[in-house]
Amino acid sequence: MVTTDLEVATRAAGAGAALCLEAVSRVYGQRVALAPLTLRVLPGAVCLVTGPNGSGKTTLLRLAAGLTVPTRGARHALGSALYLGPGDGVRAAQSARQAVRFVTALAGRRAGGDEALAVVGLGELADVPSAALSSGERARISLAIALASRPAVACLDEPTAHLDADGRAVAVEVVARLAAGGAAVLVATHDEGLLGEVAGTRLHLVAGRPEPTR
Repeated sequence: MVTTDLEVATRAAGAGAALCLEAVSRVYGQRVALAPLTLRVLPGAVCLVTGPNGSGKTTLLRLAAGLTVPTRGARHALGSALYLGPGDGVRAAQSARQAVRFVTALAGRRAGGDEALAVVGLGELADVPSAALSSGERARISLAIALASRPAVACLDEPTAHLDADGRAVAVEVVARLAAGGAAVLVATHDEGLLGEVAGTRLHLVAGRPEPTR
C-alpha cells in the first residue's frame, strides 16, 4: 500500500510495509525540494512517481533508498535498498557481466547475474566492455543489476531513458519481476503511460508536492 493523501490497494495487501517514509521533507537552503510526504510501500507493490523536471522525483527516490537524509521526518525500510538511474553501476572498463557481478556481490548475491543479463537481452554482449556499448545497452545493464541484486526496496530513476520500444518493454518486465520477487518498487519517470498494468499506484509530484493523479 502507498499512502500520501489517499489509500490504494496492492497485490500484497495485509503484509507489513517494506518502506515507510513518515512526513519526510528535504530542503536545500530556501528551496523546498520535497514537501512533507508520507509514503508506505508493501512488498510486491509498484509505485510510479511522475512529474516534470525539478518536481522532486529524484529527491524522493534517493530518500527512499536511504542515500539522502530527510531534513525532517523519518525513513524505515525492511532489508536492503537500491537506487539506480540508467547506466548507473557501470564503469567504462567493465563488461556487463563484470558490472552485474560486482554490484550484486556488494549486495551479498553470488548468483543470478547471467540470468538477469539474458532477461534484459544482453546475453550475447555480456563480455563486451561497457565503453563499447550504446547508452541504451548500458541502461539495460542497470536493469540487470537491479534484477540480480534482489533488493527489498528498488528505486529506479528514469529506467527507460535511452531505451527504444523493445527496451521499454524489457524495463516493464524487470519491474514486474522485481515486484513478483517481493520487492517494493518505486519508478520515477516522465512517461505517465509507463507500467500501466504493473503499477499499483501513481504519485504525481509538482514542485515537490503530491497532486492528484488524473
